[in-house]
Amino acid sequence: MGEAVSALKPSEQARLAEVRRIGTERVGEICHTLSEAFAGDPFTRWVFGGEADPSALLRWWEFLVIHAPPGSEFHVSGDLAGVAVWHPPGVGPVEVGSSLRFRKLIESLLGGRAGEALFVFSRLTRRKPVEAHWHLAVLGVLPHRQNSGLGSKLLVPMLARCDSTGTPAYLESSNPRNLGFYERAGFRTVGSFRYSIDSPPLSLMWRDPSPAQ
Repeated sequence: MGEAVSALKPSEQARLAEVRRIGTERVGEICHTLSEAFAGDPFTRWVFGGEADPSALLRWWEFLVIHAPPGSEFHVSGDLAGVAVWHPPGVGPVEVGSSLRFRKLIESLLGGRAGEALFVFSRLTRRKPVEAHWHLAVLGVLPHRQNSGLGSKLLVPMLARCDSTGTPAYLESSNPRNLGFYERAGFRTVGSFRYSIDSPPLSLMWRDPSPAQ
């Protein structure tokens, strides 16, 4: 697939990489991309106790996309090889109904690991900054398109908006290899979270809006 993309004309490659905003009407394609992008992610593997079944990953991402907070934005590349999900400023606690459905989903996916995972997710929620910000809930690129600059392109529209409106941005990085990538986009590490000695660390990262040039 990577060779097929590189064989296209520059104009066709640009079209496929063009970032646009879509709704949840293409939830299936969004979740397939996220499932493949995070199949080898350290934190995802820890949550699932090793390599996750593809169908379980799809159910996981489908829930998170469908139940994203109102006002969330989904930014994708033209070929949906990359997806960025942003939660809006001022998002309050998760609606009770969704929270209960989330618990049932986790229990069905993780079995005996469910209680541990739910505790970790609740702790992460409490670590979220109180200052209004756009939260980069997830950024995923298909393995064969990683390290191609697509991830950076997916960040551009929202970070430009953050700069123009004076709004900070926040994320939790689940892979240490991505820290340099986010730092180049203006994020800095402001904290870390690690549940246990055998769980991977999460880096909590914050980006102040850049002043107008």
